[in-house]
Amino acid sequence: MGLVRLKNFTFFEFFRGLVVLSRIKSLIHSIFVAPSKKYKKEEFNADYFSKLKLSPDVKKASYYRDFFSPDNALDVGCGIGNLVWGLVNFGIAAEGIDISEDAINRSSVEIRSLLKVGDIFNLDYPDNRFNLVNCSDTLEHIPEEVSCDIIRNLYKITNRWLVLNICLWTEKNARLDPTHINLHSRRWWTKKINKLGYTIIKSPDDFPSKRNAFIIKKGA
Repeated sequence: MGLVRLKNFTFFEFFRGLVVLSRIKSLIHSIFVAPSKKYKKEEFNADYFSKLKLSPDVKKASYYRDFFSPDNALDVGCGIGNLVWGLVNFGIAAEGIDISEDAINRSSVEIRSLLKVGDIFNLDYPDNRFNLVNCSDTLEHIPEEVSCDIIRNLYKITNRWLVLNICLWTEKNARLDPTHINLHSRRWWTKKINKLGYTIIKSPDDFPSKRNAFIIKKGA
């Protein structure tokens, strides 16, 4: 019994030593090697975000930049503005709008001036204003009878792309949220959007939140 404990203890100490050595190696690299590498701003941001595993919205912003190549963008239902922050830091002229004044007030001071309190039913933007309009986790909170009007309003203000991320009834715990008053299947939403005359393109396999993302290309 004593021998077994000694072996376990020795293995534990050996494993802990490997962890310590790994951390020392990383520290040496960060001090002496990493600074010598030359980065463009966007390359540094992408590397930084991927390593630190920051907000999913920041990763989404990186993907949106590469996939849609927008000059400007609007995030409808932006919350505290994480996606807007990411887009701006990737060189995109992004704005956000949300019904919650509290959410806007809790946004980063860096981008707060780019966010405003507003109503999704009355989007005060010119037609074809943005290359990309994103609306995430919003339509499931909107009564079904007005959902088509909302999608039309969003479609009007984009000149290229509209991305809808909608919570589906098949998602885990979707029905546990009492504010989810408009839960349907992906097929249901697809038919709804197609009836409006809009074209949904196939989402790439690595597209963020692919299961509940609807990518609409204007004029397709």
